[in-house]
Amino acid sequence: MKNSKKEMLKPEHEDYDARFEVVQPGFSADQEEIHGRAIDFLRKRLKKGVAWKKMVDDLTIQDAPFKAVILDDFLKILLAERHFQAGEEIKSIAQLLQVPVELLAAVKEDMIREVRDASIEVYHRSRPEQTP
Repeated sequence: MKNSKKEMLKPEHEDYDARFEVVQPGFSADQEEIHGRAIDFLRKRLKKGVAWKKMVDDLTIQDAPFKAVILDDFLKILLAERHFQAGEEIKSIAQLLQVPVELLAAVKEDMIREVRDASIEVYHRSRPEQTP
C-alpha cells in the first residue's frame, strides 16, 4: 500500500528542469559575474546602514536596464530572506532601506505574480497534451 501511495504522489513528468528554465533569466557568464558582485556590493552597503537611494547611486553599472534588473533582484532577495523566511515586517525593511512601504509592497506583489505565472507555465509545459 505504501508504494502505491508514493506512486500516486509522484508527478507524471519530472518538472525540475522546466521550473528552472522558467525562472532562470538567461544571463551571459559576464552578466552573471557582474550580477553576483553587485548583489554582494548591495548587501555590504545595507549592512553599513546605507539608504537605498545612496546604494542605487553608488552602484556603477553602465547598462541601465541591467542595473534595474539587479536592483529589482536585490529587493526580491531581501524580501525573500527577511520577510518570507525570517518573518520581518515589510514596514521594518522599508525603514531599514529608507524607502516607502508601498515600494516593497509592490515588489512583494510582483514576486507573488511571478511565482504564479511561472507555476502556470511549468504546469502547461509538464502537460503538453492538455495545452490548446
